Amino acid sequence: MENYEKVYLVLSGVISWTSAFLITRKIFPKRSFDFCNRIVSTIHALFAVFLSTKSVQDWSCPVCPLASNSSTLQVRQKRKIGF
Repeated sequence: MENYEKVYLVLSGVISWTSAFLITRKIFPKRSFDFCNRIVSTIHALFAVFLSTKSVQDWSCPVCPLASNSSTLQVRQKRKIGF
């Protein structure tokens, strides 16, 4: 992945979470900054859990076998993000 793609990825993440915060402030105008921040943080955590569950390919043993070779899907993703 080129450097500009990484910058774009980070900037798009910052813009999207800032937008989520501003929308939350508009929805709850009488609530505090901390309340809105906690709502966005909870959404962020739930989104992270959802994406991490999508990455498990075999639920019978999600961490087995340890230190195994990467699957073809994982190799493709690593190439996409530049690892």
